[in-house]
Amino acid sequence: MPDLQARPDLTSPDHQRYLAALSQVADPEIGENIVELGLVERIESLPGRLCVTLVPTSLMCPMADVLVEQAGEALRAMVPATTEVEVDIGWDAQWTPQRMSPALRERLGW
Repeated sequence: MPDLQARPDLTSPDHQRYLAALSQVADPEIGENIVELGLVERIESLPGRLCVTLVPTSLMCPMADVLVEQAGEALRAMVPATTEVEVDIGWDAQWTPQRMSPALRERLGW
């Protein structure tokens, strides 16, 4: 898992369940799951609503729409049908290799 201590809002048991669902989504260009890549910036669980923000690996990420769609599908499969799931791309946040899990950084040679 990526270093979640820098993002303490992702360490609760509920957030861990959401991260487990999101880890089933692979970045189509890299083939690695979006949690290990450090693409999950924020998860906010509200009554009847789940909001997730992903960080693209580049400002020109051509697969952003695919990531949003697949992440939404993964989350909708685990929450009650009455829960609205909203997944967005945080274009203002900057992805760096330091966001990746240590194991993935090592495997990819970063």
